[in-house]
Amino acid sequence: MKVFVILFALLLSSPSLTAQSIKYFVRGTLQDTTGTGISGATVLLTSDADSISVRTNERGFYSFQEVASSAFKLSLSNLGYQSLEKEYVLDPDNFYIELEPLQLQAQSYELNQILITGKQLLVIKKDTIEYHSRNYKLRENAYTEDLMRLLPGIILGRDGNIIAQGRQISKITVNGRDFFGGDIETVIKNIPANLIEKIQVINDYGDKGRLTGTGDGRAQKIINIKTWANLRKGYFGNANAGIGTEGRYQVSALANYFNNNRETGVYGNLNNNNSNLSGSGYTLKNGGENGLTTLNAFGLNHREKHNKNLTSFGSYNFSNAQNELLSETFRQNIYPDNTKITNNDTSSVESNAYDHLFQWNIEYDRNKVDYIQITPSISYNRKKTGREVDLSQNKLLNSFLADSLRQVTDEEIFNSSPLLGLKVVANHRFAKPGRNIYAEVNVKNGQNTSRQSLNARLNYFDRRGNLSVDSIQRTFHRNANENFSASGRVSYIEPVGNGSRVELGYTYDYSGFLNDRETTRADQRRRIDSLSDKYEYSFMTNTVSLSFRHNGQKHSYALGVSVQPTQLSGESINRNIYVNRNGLNIVPELNYTYTFSSEKSFAFNYAATSNPPSYLQLQPVRDVTNPQYPVTGNPTLKSELWHTVDFSYNSFDFDTGNTLFTNLNASLVQDQVVSNTVLVYQEGNIVTQETFFENVNGGFQLGGIYNASLPLVGRKLILDINGSVNYNNNVSLSNYTRISGKNFVASQNFRMQVNPGGKFELNPSVTYTFNKTAYSIDEYEKNNLSSWALSASGRWNITPSFILGSAFDKNFYNGLAGSVKTNPLILNTYLELQFLKAKKGALRFTGFDLFDQNANVQRMVLNNSIFDNRSNKLGRYFMLLFTLNLNKFET
Repeated sequence: MKVFVILFALLLSSPSLTAQSIKYFVRGTLQDTTGTGISGATVLLTSDADSISVRTNERGFYSFQEVASSAFKLSLSNLGYQSLEKEYVLDPDNFYIELEPLQLQAQSYELNQILITGKQLLVIKKDTIEYHSRNYKLRENAYTEDLMRLLPGIILGRDGNIIAQGRQISKITVNGRDFFGGDIETVIKNIPANLIEKIQVINDYGDKGRLTGTGDGRAQKIINIKTWANLRKGYFGNANAGIGTEGRYQVSALANYFNNNRETGVYGNLNNNNSNLSGSGYTLKNGGENGLTTLNAFGLNHREKHNKNLTSFGSYNFSNAQNELLSETFRQNIYPDNTKITNNDTSSVESNAYDHLFQWNIEYDRNKVDYIQITPSISYNRKKTGREVDLSQNKLLNSFLADSLRQVTDEEIFNSSPLLGLKVVANHRFAKPGRNIYAEVNVKNGQNTSRQSLNARLNYFDRRGNLSVDSIQRTFHRNANENFSASGRVSYIEPVGNGSRVELGYTYDYSGFLNDRETTRADQRRRIDSLSDKYEYSFMTNTVSLSFRHNGQKHSYALGVSVQPTQLSGESINRNIYVNRNGLNIVPELNYTYTFSSEKSFAFNYAATSNPPSYLQLQPVRDVTNPQYPVTGNPTLKSELWHTVDFSYNSFDFDTGNTLFTNLNASLVQDQVVSNTVLVYQEGNIVTQETFFENVNGGFQLGGIYNASLPLVGRKLILDINGSVNYNNNVSLSNYTRISGKNFVASQNFRMQVNPGGKFELNPSVTYTFNKTAYSIDEYEKNNLSSWALSASGRWNITPSFILGSAFDKNFYNGLAGSVKTNPLILNTYLELQFLKAKKGALRFTGFDLFDQNANVQRMVLNNSIFDNRSNKLGRYFMLLFTLNLNKFET
């Protein structure tokens, strides 16, 4: 610790050690009109601070290593060609600049010099990678998702998830703001590709990082879509209407209109074919979400710039989703006394959910000096669920059957959860460049109320199969949870040299809960005191932080420390149990980025996060909503402290288009809240598995991912290679005995994009996954699961207006429990006829899941349990769908 303090003091006292003049690296290509590089040409860069001349190499490449200004002019000339001049005014934060290829015309007579204002082709910033849309050839009427499929390092899954540089995208914005509440599929399936100037993959550090340029903690990976700035007026949208077999239908529309400083959008979607909110009729996803869903959705989005300083924007979204889900689950629980309990259950669940979300933003920005954003939000969720479960349970001792159980459960659950929120962000930039003061306040107040009626019949059998106990339970459970949270932070940032800053910050966090649980006998409506309780608890932290940050051309780093006192208070009002725990976390901050060149970079980051226990883990009363798995909280739990480090290396080759993204990460947790699953024996040889909670140490996670993209044959073929490895040491307690569940998962994927021309596209993929689980209990056998997933999608333009498309998936599983094992083959195909002017209209006939084998299969490892689950998805049907696409833009 003393070494860290001395180092920190030296850095603060010696800003001159890190201060340096910012230099830019500029490179580009000079070609003739056939695209062949021109060698030996003279390229002169001039600015107020520079006059540098270089010659192109044999392939026409040129570069300037140390350019003093981000505004400059290029003069290019060569014998036999017309001279050319271009002026550039670029972002001063971009140290590495790749210019678009320039062409010289063959000289046959004298012409005056040509003056053109240029823009850079590709920009790499410290936390952002930008892809320019003009570099990718797209078919007519293409959408954002068509463009994103061509971008190296970005993977669009047919499940709707997006992976960029090995990490899942958590959010998509348009011009820095949410579009229809930030729903990812609504954005990528409805915004036309010709509206997009560039797509940015950003390491997002929240509002503070965006406004001050200094982020802390671990960044989220988000995507921002930047539209062409010169498009001032226009509209885009689409409408879909379809009818199919098995009673399937889809009616949806989206429209967005913008006019200079005002933009309004609206969408609606009615369907029972598991389509998402976007309403796109072009998806060939495998049945959407689990179960069968009927969706009614509506959304409204509006933005208006009232004057040069004031802007407001927001959205309202409503959805009503009715879902029918059938599933089969095989569960294994292991114990250190050679006992293993296996469950086979089939369940039928019907739910009806209503969701409302309104959010509005008022943004004041005075010449980038004073910034204030006020964001109120209101949400309300209501859900009714009916569930029927038929469970068969066997208890084995030394691999021999000891007893068994059959449980038939019928329950009905009502949930409602209103939530009010307010967020205020403010930032002031002083006259001295780099000096900032930032403040943020977040307040949320919500309720979560649930009512559950439970009817359960339990039949216990001895090892010979004789009925020993026949029990019926009828109970009513009411749970009312009130929650309030408030947080505030203030940061002062002072520049101490060119590219260096010192930051002093204070953060206050408070979360308070009041949970009232009441259990009554359904036939008597009489309160069961042993299963009822009112519990109130709060968690509070005060964090003071000090850090030093430097952002240089090669080296960027941050060194800091946070001191965080914590307090967790709780009271069981009915049981007179009081808890008051104080703690102190001292957390260092460390991140470092080294930029080898414009094409290679390395980054290291360390972050720590404190997580309090939930009220369900704290409340000291038994929850018997599942009679075989009662849960009892522990009011003496401590907060968890997670330490996370990650290393990343990114490599780009602008000449070939090859990319490589890699990441190694590790997490260690102190005072982890884990389950202690205990076998509780009762009269009549009845056994239940009751869960308690304890704090333990020893849990950790190691992981690594990589993604390589190799364009071949002039980008007509792109090979993507992706791999990941993850190792978890899951610590838990079983019958009060510590056990470790070591879970190892490795996955390797090969994917190709074949696009030889505008008439044909093919995207084959193969993935192998290996999942191994081993427990520290010697008697428990290792449990391995492996799978192969083969998939392909493609389209063929038989004529310019007649298209054949198809997508298939085949999965092979080895190691699943027999009751859930399946190896589905899923084939979707369509024929599409495009018509009207500019092919704005389309009539598509689609067959989904032609072999009627669609199902979702997954494995989950949790504490001393392994779950294998299979659930239904939308099966075979045919649909005829009409789609109309309209867009018009004016500059």
